[in-house]
Amino acid sequence: DWDSYKDFAIVFDPLIQEYHGISADAKHTSDMDPSKVKGNINPEIPVHSTRIRVGRNIDGFGLSPGITKQQRIDIEKLMSSALSKLTGDLAGTYYPLTGMDEAVRQKLVDDHFLFMSGDRNLAVAGMERDWPEGRGIFHNDAKTFLLWVNEEDQTRIISMQQGGDVKGVFERLSRGIKAVGDSVKAESGKEFALDPRYGYIHSCPTNLGTGMRASVHVDLPGWTKEGVDKLKARCEEFAVQPRGTRGESGGQTGFTYDISNKHRLGYSEVQLVQVMIDGVNTLYKEDVELQKKHGL
Repeated sequence: DWDSYKDFAIVFDPLIQEYHGISADAKHTSDMDPSKVKGNINPEIPVHSTRIRVGRNIDGFGLSPGITKQQRIDIEKLMSSALSKLTGDLAGTYYPLTGMDEAVRQKLVDDHFLFMSGDRNLAVAGMERDWPEGRGIFHNDAKTFLLWVNEEDQTRIISMQQGGDVKGVFERLSRGIKAVGDSVKAESGKEFALDPRYGYIHSCPTNLGTGMRASVHVDLPGWTKEGVDKLKARCEEFAVQPRGTRGESGGQTGFTYDISNKHRLGYSEVQLVQVMIDGVNTLYKEDVELQKKHGL
């Protein structure tokens, strides 16, 4: 459970500080106010979709690598009940993986919503024990607000939609996190695990802090021609990360990239969304120049 971060601080602290680029006395800061985000992704930029996610774990239950079978089932029960009480545009349906109807499963796969077993990193960390029991997915009717239950974290809360309205996606996420947190608290009296230094506790040290990854799928043909290594180096300067559009270990096809904020800890949510918006706007401006240079 999350005591490991304290008990093995001698190992974890230097790694966390190096990855997140923070000092030893840094404190977690949070700001989920969408009105503070300046501007948005410029309308002419070819953004296919926008997705912002956070992880949240509930205080008093083990994290995925060490959670017991019973705790996992208890969390699913708690989340299923808490999610059934969401209202308005957040209201939706919870689908447990166990006993899932094949037509439902295929639909969720086609929508790119469903998480799968078979990720070697998760398996070796013990996160796929008792698969698929106690796991499931929730989405609202519009399929713009999702939760994964008992994947890498007890919950992954996701806001997404087509196009580049990052601010709109962030606004829904902000409301959604609060609604889910309030519902969990009303249901169980428990809160999300939060540490003054490390922010929201996650199974993976790279997600500590806000646990937030704000990303867009965007076409960058100029940078593709210039070279992926050069794109990576340029992204590093903007504190964003380019990935293939098939996820973290899925590789790259064509010239569509997933661009997201690199940091999670030591910066507020508003700052991280801003970094991503500004980074994508600048990268695309440069991409237009690179297209001319390469005669595209």
